[in-house]
Amino acid sequence: MKASMHLKKHRPSLMVAILGLLLGQLSAAPVISQVQFPSQVGKYSKFEVTFQIGSSVAQNVQWPYDASPPAGVPAGTGISVDVLFSPDNWTTTYAQPAFYYQQFLDETREGKPWFYPTGGFSWNGRFSPNKAGTWQFKIRAQDAGGSSESGPQTFAVTESPHPGFVRVSSRDSRYFEHDDGSHFVGLGYQASNLTETGFRTMQQNGIQLVRMWWTADSIFGSQWNPYVESRNSYLGYLPRTGLFAFTDNLTGQTSIKMRIDYEPAGNTDWFDGCRTLGVWGTPVEVKPNTDYRIKVTYRGFNITGPRNAAYPKYGFVVKTGGQVNTSFEAGSGTVLTNHGLDTPTSWGTLDGSWNSGGYNFLPYFFFVMENVTSGEVYVDTISMREDLGGGNYGPEIVHKPSMEHQNYFQQHSSYLIDKVVMWAEQYGVYLKPVILEKAEKIMRKIGFDGSFAGDNDAFFYGDYRNVTKVRWLQQAWWRYLQARWGYSPNIHSWELCNEGDPVSDRHFTMTDEMGKFFHSRVFGVPVGNGDGAKAAYSHPNAHMVTTSFWHSLPSDLFWANTRFPNVDYADVHAYISTGWQHNPAHETDAALYHLDYSADCRSNLDYFSAQRSLKTKPVIRGEAGIDRVTAQIENPDLARDVQGTWLHNYLWAGLDPGALHELYWWPNNRENQPGPDGQRGLHEIYRTCFDFLRTLPVNNGHYQDLQAGSSSQALRVVGQKDLVNGNAHLWIQNKQHTWRNVIDNVSISPASGTITLDGFSANSDYKVEWWNTYQLIVPGVSFRTDVVKASSTGMLTIPVAPLVTDVAAKVVKANGSTPPTAPTGLSVTDIKP
Repeated sequence: MKASMHLKKHRPSLMVAILGLLLGQLSAAPVISQVQFPSQVGKYSKFEVTFQIGSSVAQNVQWPYDASPPAGVPAGTGISVDVLFSPDNWTTTYAQPAFYYQQFLDETREGKPWFYPTGGFSWNGRFSPNKAGTWQFKIRAQDAGGSSESGPQTFAVTESPHPGFVRVSSRDSRYFEHDDGSHFVGLGYQASNLTETGFRTMQQNGIQLVRMWWTADSIFGSQWNPYVESRNSYLGYLPRTGLFAFTDNLTGQTSIKMRIDYEPAGNTDWFDGCRTLGVWGTPVEVKPNTDYRIKVTYRGFNITGPRNAAYPKYGFVVKTGGQVNTSFEAGSGTVLTNHGLDTPTSWGTLDGSWNSGGYNFLPYFFFVMENVTSGEVYVDTISMREDLGGGNYGPEIVHKPSMEHQNYFQQHSSYLIDKVVMWAEQYGVYLKPVILEKAEKIMRKIGFDGSFAGDNDAFFYGDYRNVTKVRWLQQAWWRYLQARWGYSPNIHSWELCNEGDPVSDRHFTMTDEMGKFFHSRVFGVPVGNGDGAKAAYSHPNAHMVTTSFWHSLPSDLFWANTRFPNVDYADVHAYISTGWQHNPAHETDAALYHLDYSADCRSNLDYFSAQRSLKTKPVIRGEAGIDRVTAQIENPDLARDVQGTWLHNYLWAGLDPGALHELYWWPNNRENQPGPDGQRGLHEIYRTCFDFLRTLPVNNGHYQDLQAGSSSQALRVVGQKDLVNGNAHLWIQNKQHTWRNVIDNVSISPASGTITLDGFSANSDYKVEWWNTYQLIVPGVSFRTDVVKASSTGMLTIPVAPLVTDVAAKVVKANGSTPPTAPTGLSVTDIKP
């Protein structure tokens, strides 16, 4: 739908205007035009409005407008664009930031996504309305030239079955729930296959929650940027970026550049002599049989050569072909540009051309010190654009052309994330993205005063609640996240960083400030600046926030601390090797591994929450893995467990009251082992568990520990009961049925006995629905139902016949009674031998 929109331009007073004219500084306000939007969307569906903004004086359209930024950020550089929404004729208004959007050709070539940039750009605003009815919107823009606001437009929102955004349950804060109050089960893992096929597999198997590292897509910041050094050296778990705070001797200004150098002793310095484009990340798309112009801007110093006198040319070049380890040598590969030498008085350029031939994706390109004996260069930009002839060039195809990675948001990976979020919405999967990297080198080198300094993690975490340059840049990124993807109900939450400092008060404070921002400030609603100031604003498109730590569960210091009320749920990382329990039994018993940590995390968090009169929080184990106490590598023997017993027991143990949501880390066995259905992958194990869990209203505020009694020590019983409604659910396992015993062919003795549950209505009948936890043929169906009568004291006694593996049951109130009998046939009968 296209609409002509009336603009209301807010201009300064006459006196200020005259003064501006006298000073030559008067600028026109931004002009909003070409507005397009759908006339109707469903509730919780994406409403997207696109438009253009002209006459803007913004120098960086990806930064918000700020007239008084912190030191180091130029004032008035950006532009703030928001779309205002109202469901009730402006009695209530919800602001949602908009973002600058680049259009791409979207194809599949060579079996891979092929996203080619076009010259088309627009401003986009995205929002998911949370109620049916007639809505209105208008657009607001502000830059250093003034502000503009469009007239209102109307669209319709229809009812839909969508359950809405995920929140912490208002009735039982151990759990998550949707806006409609339904329980969010949240079975999931670390993302590994984020294709449409992968999402379809998740949907088919009840996998709802995946954790993913958006930092690895290098949209914002320098980590995992596409320029890989020839030695592929890492600093800890991160590749070296090659970035350097370079002070220009011509201007005295310091900025981030990529350093490439070569030493007289060879390629031996910290900085590499070659950087390669095309090794990792999303490949650069090219059109076949097309000419491209190459341009690299750099400063060069102390470049000497030739190292091989048979080749007189030497210097900094761009080349392709050959091998990275021989790229330093003259005669290796094809040189595509001039040889760059010293540039003592100005910035130099490498200029060249390349024809793509039959390529759809850029082959390896080397930015290398060729045939030199020594020298160093500082790269500012790398550009490749289609040569259209006559001095005209197409759009930039290099994904990250500027080395000042902190100043912009990469559009190619942003478009890829658009696709991922779209698939998540289509297939009912929820995303838990990690959005910043704690070891981000640029942000660890910008001091609190806005100038470059030595590496310090305090600069990343910030000066507590003061907005430094780094915090301002982070907030600009957070605003972009909310603008581009915050509309989606399928964003479960934002995770600040992966495994940050678990004892850092700066880290704690930064996470709480992020909560304030995502819950309130990004929508233009202020929040108190100090500790304990909670963002009380409710926006329909706001999301939960959290962070993670490299060890422990700091409930006392952080998760249950009244100073930090804007963090929604706790996150713990605890492999067998890195956790605090160091229990060798966890190596062989996956159920015990879950149950011990679930109980420990829950009791710890509940205790400190109660001490401060706070509600407890949900807990997600964001990283977990079955390794060994002494080594953080997945136990290789899991590959011998072709029925996935380890995963089966690990998931079904999750019926316990600790409510620890598990996201297992290693993908290899999960994705590649055949599993019960004989097909590649263990995903179907999630399906049987999900079918059992999805109808349980465990978030209703009434569920408590089952506290089951068992006549047999050989049986493990976990579950919960709702005595208000007379419901219970339980998982009964033969303790000997562990993955280790299965692969070692240990003879497992059947275990039988009786299970007792108390607290039920005296002399009342209850149905016991027995579920085969391995059922794959007709998932989600109980295989028999018994009726049990409670005793005069409210005790239920449930017999269990000889059990080799495990079984699950649901208990509900019933009418009438038949004598209880122990279920039979509980061993595995319908999976491959």
